[in-house]
Amino acid sequence: MANKVKELELKITNIKNKWVSEISDVDCANLTEIEKAEVYNLFGEQKVLIFKEQSLTNMQLKEFCSIFGQVWNNSTETYSGLQQSVHSGHEDNFVETVSEDGLLKSGVIRWHVDLTHFPSQLLPNRILYAVELEGEPSGTQFIDTIQGLHLIDKSVREFLESAVAICKAPYETPWNSPVRRPAIQWHPIHNDFGLVADELFTQWIEGLEEGTDYKQWIRKNVIDKMVTDETLYVHNWNLGDLVVYDNYSTIHYRDAFVGKRKLKRVTWDQNWFRK
Repeated sequence: MANKVKELELKITNIKNKWVSEISDVDCANLTEIEKAEVYNLFGEQKVLIFKEQSLTNMQLKEFCSIFGQVWNNSTETYSGLQQSVHSGHEDNFVETVSEDGLLKSGVIRWHVDLTHFPSQLLPNRILYAVELEGEPSGTQFIDTIQGLHLIDKSVREFLESAVAICKAPYETPWNSPVRRPAIQWHPIHNDFGLVADELFTQWIEGLEEGTDYKQWIRKNVIDKMVTDETLYVHNWNLGDLVVYDNYSTIHYRDAFVGKRKLKRVTWDQNWFRK
């Protein structure tokens, strides 16, 4: 199997220090079993994968995501409440649409890890797929938090290693009870900690001095110190772009945009965390 995978010679361009790669001249709707294994293994080595010029139906998008794990069914009672409250809707039971028509409109979405406020022990991974773009170019920024956490002050990292983050959505959801999570969490593939506490969903970290402005604290002491040329990647969207990102080892930030932007999104439970 290993030799066959090497013979594929996929066109892989490393963009950021072996954590962001672009795969070109590949049709995600028609991958062979060997190619699927190669993509799966590559995602384990990297943290963000970019596939350009894709043209996928909803079923093809779902099938592609199933390479990585069990795709979430949006029709389940709990999760459907989330997507209906935040986004413009879902096109079927597996594919959501995220656009300026949703609750979050077209403004900035601060640095965050997806679904930390969701009442589930394990966080999922996600894919974004650009199907409609009109107006000025727009971008999504990613930080490699596994690298980044080695750049923050030692005392802050030691505090985070045993700290608990209190997470709650800053908008109305079907569940309003805060969710407790480790502020940083061990990644079983990269064998290091990734950041869970963020600017958007985390409301507090237990152990901070009373009266601390949490949002300022996390930005000044953690996020800003993680940003370097090596740890920051900005993806400027083009039609047909498909971006797979590891929600356990990255945080991301949506730039404000002018015009129309429609992304399809699929969520799945990553196989790594089910073993």
